[in-house]
Amino acid sequence: MNEQFELLYGFVHCRGRTTYCAGFVDTEVEAEAWVRSHREGSSPKIKIPIEDPIRYCQAALCPFKRQQPWFDFLVKPQYQK
Repeated sequence: MNEQFELLYGFVHCRGRTTYCAGFVDTEVEAEAWVRSHREGSSPKIKIPIEDPIRYCQAALCPFKRQQPWFDFLVKPQYQK
């Protein structure tokens, strides 16, 4: 059984927490490096998707409009045939 690592990011705001997939990598080392580079700010900033609630929150003084994104990865088992 092989593993693949799903790269995840999202935002926490007044309407809840969003989760988006940024792609897949084959090794945990690559996944950890991707997460670390985004958390440290050394990678280019992730663009907020148009459908994200942070874009259309109607609360004028919503404290979550300036939330920083979160980054993580998830192990996805891949079964060989």
